[in-house]
Amino acid sequence: MNTSQRCSVKPALGPVAIVFLASLMVVPHVLLGVTSSEAALGFLKSRMGTAGLLDSFVEDKTDYSYTYDNAVAAMAFLSTGDRLSAQRILDGFVGINPAPGGGFLHRYRTTGAGAGGTLAAGHNAYLLQALNLFSWRTGDHRYDGIARGIADFLLSLQDSADGGVFGRPGVSWKSTENNLAAYSAIANLSVVQNLPAYGIRAAQIKDFLVRECWRETRFLTGKNDAMIVTDAQALGTQILGAGYSNGSFWVESYTKATQRYSAKKQVTGFDLNTDRDTVWTEGTLQQALAFWLAGDNARFGFYRTESEKMLQSSGAFWAASNRGTTGFGEFFERWQAVAPTAWYILVSHQDNVLGLLP
Repeated sequence: MNTSQRCSVKPALGPVAIVFLASLMVVPHVLLGVTSSEAALGFLKSRMGTAGLLDSFVEDKTDYSYTYDNAVAAMAFLSTGDRLSAQRILDGFVGINPAPGGGFLHRYRTTGAGAGGTLAAGHNAYLLQALNLFSWRTGDHRYDGIARGIADFLLSLQDSADGGVFGRPGVSWKSTENNLAAYSAIANLSVVQNLPAYGIRAAQIKDFLVRECWRETRFLTGKNDAMIVTDAQALGTQILGAGYSNGSFWVESYTKATQRYSAKKQVTGFDLNTDRDTVWTEGTLQQALAFWLAGDNARFGFYRTESEKMLQSSGAFWAASNRGTTGFGEFFERWQAVAPTAWYILVSHQDNVLGLLP
């Protein structure tokens, strides 16, 4: 997700629309006497199991706890200053034996027991960044060892030929999203723990992203993969900076969608892919934060407000407006979910937790 001349693809908004939409971002949604951000925080706390891990979905009727969801929730807790809740999540992973090589599986049970998880780069990168952020914001380095173990696992997947990180052991593909997350996490570990050697390896991942995944106006989904997806654009802005924000504006023409979420009510946001058969709450919030970083307060306010239509009385956000395809053989469901709820807290605090540390 990277460099070169960038074409402007921002559609124009009139001055009245800009003033109105920008005003939306400073008026907090109020639910049962508390702000929507406070309600979201309460939902996250309510999903925490005995081992500290969060039950990811309400309606799936399981106690599955996804590593990515826990990582984003830990960062959301840190964003609100709730150190103890973040620590409970991270302590939950300390209590789990890492997989060979230092990484963690993508799914456990809330008790910390296994749940048929797979070992891959993406979720480990987000967990590493949560550990980095805990150390950076609290000054408590209790997780430095486990963080280095995850970083070493990620670097065991690095291709010496081009610097990119493979998606998981034994595959040949390299995802832009995975490499963005790995770059952020490893570069930040270098800063947090003052380990320059990790910074050198992280720079190789960035070079891969710039050379192989950025195409002047947008990010590819991965090396040699021209599929159009939303999250690669939004995360590219958050991690590589506003100089790579054009993809967030560009992708509006391909994945922006309007769908019904009740009999007569509609929501506008982003699908993950180009079939636009659902509004994906998490991706819409990621885009909102990217637009804020790009200085477009009108779009930031608009997409944040649209996402609030997915807020439930529990304080949770639906994962999507309706059941829809991801484009990768899976489905989004209209389930109350940890990940979009955590992302809403980050958006509400305008907190770019994936950005590079100074």
